[in-house]
This record gives sequence, C-alpha cells and structure tokens, in this order.
Amino acid sequence: MTITTILLLCAVLAMPPVALFVLEIACASLARRNDEAGDAPAFTVLIPAHDERTIIAATLSALLPQLRVGDRLLVVADNCSDDTAAIARDMGADVTERFSADLRGKGYALAHGIAHARQWANPVMIVVDADCHVASGALSRLAADVARTGRPVQGSYLITAPAHERLAMRFSAFAIRVKNHVRLLGCHALGMPCILTGSGMAFPAGALEQIDVASGEIVEDLLLGINLAKAGYPPVFSPQARITSPLPLDSKAAEIQRARWESGYLSIMRRFALPLLIEGMTRRKPGLILLGLDIAIPPLSLLCMVLAALCAVSGLWWLMGGEVAPLLLLSVMIALFGGAILFAWARHARDLLTLKEMALMPVSVLKKLGFYVRMALGPKRGWVRTARDGD
Repeated sequence: MTITTILLLCAVLAMPPVALFVLEIACASLARRNDEAGDAPAFTVLIPAHDERTIIAATLSALLPQLRVGDRLLVVADNCSDDTAAIARDMGADVTERFSADLRGKGYALAHGIAHARQWANPVMIVVDADCHVASGALSRLAADVARTGRPVQGSYLITAPAHERLAMRFSAFAIRVKNHVRLLGCHALGMPCILTGSGMAFPAGALEQIDVASGEIVEDLLLGINLAKAGYPPVFSPQARITSPLPLDSKAAEIQRARWESGYLSIMRRFALPLLIEGMTRRKPGLILLGLDIAIPPLSLLCMVLAALCAVSGLWWLMGGEVAPLLLLSVMIALFGGAILFAWARHARDLLTLKEMALMPVSVLKKLGFYVRMALGPKRGWVRTARDGD
C-alpha cells in the first residue's frame, strides 16, 4: 500500500464525521422554534448530588418555584460526607441517601433515584445536575415535550464563561456550546436523534424501565442516550429549555473536568460508533446510523488537530514528489470545517469571543497538544467529582 493510498484512506475515513459536523452547523439556523409546547404532565426532578453543600441551596431555589401540585423534587445524596441531605430536606425537597464504597458514579445515583421515585408514578422524569441553574419554565417545557413526542428530551445545556475570564476558558465554553447547542439545533432541524449531554434530560418513565441506567461510566449520559435509541426511544432536542452551569474557575479543576469529559467521550466513540452504524444498517434504522456518525465526531480541538496533521503530512508528501490528491481533498475538508466553526461563532457565540480572539483559535488548539498527551498517559477510567469553586 502506497503512502498516497494511506493518506487517501485516512481522508475518506475522516470525511463522513466532518461532513455531518458541517451539515449540523449549516442546518442549525433552519431549526424551527416551537413556542406552543402543550400541557406538561406531572414530573419528578431527580438531582444526583455528591458533597454539594456549597451549591445545592442555589440550585434548589431555582427549581422549587417551578413545581406544581403533583410534581416532586428528589435529591439523591450519593456517598455524601457533608450535610447536602440536611440542606435539601430543610428547603423542602424529598431526599434519599445512598452509600456504596464500590459502586460510585452518577449512573448508580440515577438508578437509585429512579427506583425511589416509582412511588409517585409521575409519567416524566427530569434529571438536573446539582451545579446547574434551570431557567424559569424549563421544567414544564421539558415535560411537555416528552408528552408531545413520547421520547426522551434534551434541553439546551450551556456552560457559562464571563467575558473577563481567561481566553482558554472561553474557548472551552465555545466548544461546549457548539457541541451541546449548535450541533443539536442541526440535529433538530434534520430530524435526527441527539445525544444526551448530562443535565436537563427528561424521560418518559416507561423508557427508563427498558434499560439499565446503573453504570460507572465517566460520561453516563452519552451511554444512556445510545441505549435509549437502541431500545426505540431516540432522544430529541428542546432548544427552548435552558440549563446553565459555570466552568470551574480553578485551572487545574477545569483541566480535570475537560480530561474526564473528553476521555469518556473518546471511550464511548471507540466502543459504540461503528456498532451503531452496523446495527443501523442491519435493522434499517437511519436514526441509529446518523447517531453513530454523530458520536464518531471527535471533540472540537482534537478534530482540528487530526485534520491539520493529515493536511501537513499530505503537503509534505506532495512536496517530496507524491500525488496531490490527498492534499486537495484534505484542504477542502479543512476549508469546510473552518467555515462551519466561523459560522457557528457568528450566529451563536459572539458573546463568548471576539473575531480577533477567534483568529487565535489555532494557537489555542496547538496549546492543547500537551493536554492530550497528559490525557493519553493518564486516562480517566472512573467517576471523579469535579471540584467546585466554593470547595
């Protein structure tokens, strides 16, 4: 096999996820707003919490006014060594406590909470992380969308980074906004399933009975969405339901959080992208095929690095007298990819970054090379709580 063939093969393998990324960004502006959500059935809000005494009160304060008669708010105090449970009880939430030295992680907390919530028999279950702010009306919107579609619903879960914060933090917030909002808007417009992003997730109660929620996965939300789609409940996006969470201000905590997210995502991508494609083709389920392709899109910085590296090698090969075809193909892909990123910024993220700062993105991506080296040398293999700014 010649070098030209190898480079062309790499470009062809990268083409489907890059093409879907560009398509999702391009179609994000076509997503139609649905302001008439319909009636919201009774719902249970489930909050998994591990040592969250510094922030749980603020989270509950935003949620409690959104509850109606029949709605419930359940805090799962999971392996807590502080007074998270007592604070939640004092504020009027239902609380269940779970202790297990071996089975640790959000997935196990969710399974425990779902089992506890069966006593109320509410038709909708909504999961909110303990460090999130849920916009007014978002809970009813999520529940109404579940009732309207009969499917799991993911709200617009955004990471906040004020304009005065470090540029690296705002680049991270931009990448997460592209992943959690812009691309999901594109999925919404294309009518394809979306991934679950961890908070602001709503489910028909019956759907959760079809799968095993308990797991120690780092990104249990991503696995949950895959399993639901395979069980016949592909998630849909609800852009009007807004949930926000701040990035850790401490740079070390922020890097640990990014490493956890990205290593977990890459693990799921490696294990499930190809099987989803095969299962989708075997069962003639286009939604599973598209979900497999969507999961095959790496994190933004890593995808930039891969395309740039392939283009650089192809350019060097051409200068040494090789074929120009790989360089041309990869150049087109990079142009489309870069254009999609600029379009996403212009339409959805100008509050995070200026145009001058966007021009520095290649430098920021290059700086993350060390981050990926550290992540490769010490991958996150289990659940680890992200340190809060108030800790």
